[in-house]
Amino acid sequence: MIYTHFVKLILSTKSLIIFVFAFYAYNVIAETHFDRPEWRKCRVPLKNQQVKHEKIISKPSPDAIYLGADEGKIHTVGTSTLSGNVIIQRNNIQLNADSANFTRETDLVSAQGNVVLSTLDTILKSQSVKYNIKEQTGLINQAEYIIGAKGVHGKSEQIKLIDKDKLQLTNATYTSCPVSVDSWHFSSSTIKLDKKTKIGSAKNVTLKVGDVPIFYFPWLNFPLNDQRLTGFLAPTVRLQSNSGISLPYYLNLAPNYDATLTFVTFSGRGVKLDSEFRYLTPKHKGKLEYEILPNDNLYQGKRRDYFNIKHVTTLDKQTRINLKAEGISDKNYFNDFSTSLEDSSRSSLQRRLEIVRTEGAWFASAAVEDFQILDINDAPYSRLPELRVNYRPKNISYDFQVGLDSELVYFDKDNAITGTRADIKLFVSKKWGADAWFVKPKLSLQHTAYSLNDTSNKRIQRTLPIFTLDSGLFFDRDISLNNKHYTQTLEPRLFYTRTPYKDQNKIPIFDTAKINFSATNQLFSENRFTGKDRIADTNQLTFAVTSRLQNRKSGLELFKASIGQTFSFSDKKVTLPGGTIQTGRRSDLVLELSGRLNDRFRISASGLINQNVNNIGNYELRLNYQDQKKRIANISYRKLDTELKQLTFSGAVPINDKWSMVASIDQDVENNRNLQTLLGVEYQDCCWKTRLVAKRYLTSDNKNYETPIFIEFELKGLGNLGTGASREIKENIYGYDDY
Repeated sequence: MIYTHFVKLILSTKSLIIFVFAFYAYNVIAETHFDRPEWRKCRVPLKNQQVKHEKIISKPSPDAIYLGADEGKIHTVGTSTLSGNVIIQRNNIQLNADSANFTRETDLVSAQGNVVLSTLDTILKSQSVKYNIKEQTGLINQAEYIIGAKGVHGKSEQIKLIDKDKLQLTNATYTSCPVSVDSWHFSSSTIKLDKKTKIGSAKNVTLKVGDVPIFYFPWLNFPLNDQRLTGFLAPTVRLQSNSGISLPYYLNLAPNYDATLTFVTFSGRGVKLDSEFRYLTPKHKGKLEYEILPNDNLYQGKRRDYFNIKHVTTLDKQTRINLKAEGISDKNYFNDFSTSLEDSSRSSLQRRLEIVRTEGAWFASAAVEDFQILDINDAPYSRLPELRVNYRPKNISYDFQVGLDSELVYFDKDNAITGTRADIKLFVSKKWGADAWFVKPKLSLQHTAYSLNDTSNKRIQRTLPIFTLDSGLFFDRDISLNNKHYTQTLEPRLFYTRTPYKDQNKIPIFDTAKINFSATNQLFSENRFTGKDRIADTNQLTFAVTSRLQNRKSGLELFKASIGQTFSFSDKKVTLPGGTIQTGRRSDLVLELSGRLNDRFRISASGLINQNVNNIGNYELRLNYQDQKKRIANISYRKLDTELKQLTFSGAVPINDKWSMVASIDQDVENNRNLQTLLGVEYQDCCWKTRLVAKRYLTSDNKNYETPIFIEFELKGLGNLGTGASREIKENIYGYDDY
């Protein structure tokens, strides 16, 4: 029997889909991980979980209601009764039951016995359902649900449809574990959803692992879509010398404004407040951070704070203002509150405000830059102010490239020579060539003028021409190895540089340092110094050769080798203060090698060979291994003359299908000391994952060690509870991003 009637029927149970996905994702855990590779293998597609029922019609007419059963009575007035393999079908909604009644006057559907209500992405099972088609109200008792290909499911003692926009769940559960596992779930006594405002609320919310309660929340407010809501986020625990608990509170101030306040307790120190404010408007965007500990009981009761400002204002398409500023109350702040050697070793904090304009070929900027000095032995100069103008026209006759770089800076620093430096550099170049060769000469003229304070040489000027000639050839051939086709290249390159000598010993050092000669790309540099305070006298020729092996079909580079050396035709007299004249005619021989031994092994090596003493002074060796069984091993050794000898090892290895271990060690071989060690263990199944990571690192005083412990608990599809164990592993173990 088939009964069709064109009535508007919208089942409000679809709100449940939005709710269970958004419940914890936006209010307790900030991210979802349904698409992680380790979760995908656990999914059971919705189509494989659906009970196969015969349809009345494969392509129903829009909004038509179709009734089918083994037997029954259909009435256009009164109640129609159906029994035996009942099917009620409308659009993509299908209801199957042992028996059902449909009353035309009240538009009420009442179904009993093995009721299954399914849509394209939802399955609801119950023993009884009552639903008013016109008012879109009703009751679903003792319901089980499965939602979407991601496999979220749960039970509800009763789902009450209040009106077309509102529904209420009583004693409901939710989990994204596979149906047969259910290692964890959420439960709530009352859940209310409002589809119009896209906001829901829940009371007496408990997270359970098995039958053991883990977290309890008396009340939660949550979104039904991707909107943000004010509320508490996941707490974190800090286990090290400053152990404590962090409790963040999120403020959804507006669609384009938000803030997070985090209350952090530290054992023995007190309570610290961390705040973050983010904003985004058509012309402004940025982030403001401020941390304050009003009274540090372990620091003589003093106030300790930190601020970080990042701001960009776009005035128009060509003009923007950038602001970046950091500051701390005392130089020991990072030692006491950071969790890495990198942060605790910072020597200065930058404060820079600049306005930048780009129009056609012109670029101009004006900036002021200052620093908070944490280490007086490594204090940079302030720039008060810094003005830059550059010019790069795109279309010049005969394919010539011309350009202008200029700057005017006032350098300031306590107990040091200060003053103004003006620098302007003009250049012209032209490139000839084809696919197999190129030649590119370039001529530059650089003029620098100083107006100095606190020195007898108030006015210093320097003008120097710089000439370079770059040239190269490209050869390639097709080769076959093990029935695979490759392209091998041979790329010789010559680079000549000529800059005359000029005495620059009276010029102070504001922002200049020597470039470490450690890679083939530095063989082709005009100047062996950074900054503008030294222009190296140069009369040298660089010769280098690079060869590559590439997969002819995919273009993937399998192997690369480079060798190069610079030959000088005169002594290098320009030095930094305390430096000596370089009389050697040959540079170190620079070697670089990288490649794939197979799908699992990658190697890379670089080194400098001093041919005068037959010694490799600087070199770095790396070996990386990663396979489909998720085993990772990385080892590297780095040597810089007598300054540094460092051995680094990191790896990850699965013990079985659920357990794995990670480790990382940085060892200072020169001084026979450990710089950093990280050890961790991870457990995962189809429902949840947990990580425990212990870290030990040398603090900035080069004597003491900190030992933070990171604990993380990740639920499938919901995100993390913890202190950043994943971040620590990814930062210290190369290749773990793909783990």
